[in-house]
Amino acid sequence: MKYVNSGEGKVPLITLIAILSISLTVNLPGLAISPILGKLDQVFHHVTELEVQLLTVLPNLVTIPFILCAGKICSQKNQIFVLGTGLVIYTLTGILYFFASSMTELIILSCLLGMGCGLVIPLAASLISQNFVGEARTKELGMKSSLSNFSIIFATLFVGWVAALDWHYSFFVYMVPIIPLVLIPFMTNKYIGKHRIIDSPASSSTPAEAATAAKPGVAAPVPAANVNSTSPRFTGKKAILLLVGIMVLYFLITYATDMVSYYLPFSMEHYHFSTDDVGVATSLYFAGMTLGGFLLTRVLAVLRKSTFQVALLLCIIGLFMVGFLHAYWSFIIGVFLMGFGYGVIQPVFYDKTSALAPTRQKNTAYFSYLLACNYVGIAVVPFIIGGAEKIFKAQNDPNFAAIFNGCVLVVMLVVAIIKCKSFVFEAESK
Repeated sequence: MKYVNSGEGKVPLITLIAILSISLTVNLPGLAISPILGKLDQVFHHVTELEVQLLTVLPNLVTIPFILCAGKICSQKNQIFVLGTGLVIYTLTGILYFFASSMTELIILSCLLGMGCGLVIPLAASLISQNFVGEARTKELGMKSSLSNFSIIFATLFVGWVAALDWHYSFFVYMVPIIPLVLIPFMTNKYIGKHRIIDSPASSSTPAEAATAAKPGVAAPVPAANVNSTSPRFTGKKAILLLVGIMVLYFLITYATDMVSYYLPFSMEHYHFSTDDVGVATSLYFAGMTLGGFLLTRVLAVLRKSTFQVALLLCIIGLFMVGFLHAYWSFIIGVFLMGFGYGVIQPVFYDKTSALAPTRQKNTAYFSYLLACNYVGIAVVPFIIGGAEKIFKAQNDPNFAAIFNGCVLVVMLVVAIIKCKSFVFEAESK
């Protein structure tokens, strides 16, 4: 059996693969619908604008309460059951999509999809946090972020291709949850406890476990009390306040950079670029996010405590390139820089959340709060920018969204530089 480093010993490679496979599913809701939005009136007669809006918005809105629900109900004993339930709902909904014959059915299925995905999302990060510590945890959280963003690139290309054959084929993308569903047995506490190898007796949670782990190569159970083998750096109200600070930052950065999904097509089309050009630029945004997560440990090794500030600066440069420069190369480079910066920051926030959580149950709850902010940030983009356009009388300016959000991040960067020694803004959270 092959093993990988967990930061306090080793866990089976198949366990890591199983846990990381969950990340392939978390960003998929809505993707299969997007290619057919432009021709829904051809597929279904008398489609209203409200129905189209419900079809695109409901999955994300329904996901938010179920993310929080997962954080509330999950414990060490039932978290795999919750994960399995979410994946089953997710998969069955994907199958039912093939038989949908009306807009009402699509809307109902979109809600079910949001429910299943919401139960899964916090556990994709929490299971990594529970089974890895230190640099190993940082690395795997970077991989988790990278894979979740890579799945968007793959799914977008796949859906765009098969939708041209038959709009029902788009829903094949919702079969991806079958992969982690099949691999669930390798994520259970029983399996990990049986096959996990503890390097040092000091990392066991009881004298009996320490005696067992003292024998080289002998598997020991996973400590149940704490997320990490070391004591939490912050506790009580201090930890809660720091978590709130991280949540606010995550919300703002997600909101600021996700303007790509809403406003980049309008901006590029205003400057006479084709839909193919828009597709390439959008793909490079997610490619940047994928690369940022994949290279996280190397970036941290080079930039160290200034990682957050530099990554934030890249997002700002990217936004201003999109807002002020309107050549094809500036759009391409700008969105890639935004994606790379966000791809670095995202797993750093995951790592900080892991460091704040004192127990396994709190770990999942903390991640549910953080990840809910992500989906809220995505959902409110058009509302915040729409309100700002009215205030600044810029409704017809195709560049306003990028410039306005760039200014929001400039303010955040100033605060991040002033508070660079704060736990919230430093990159080394361990």
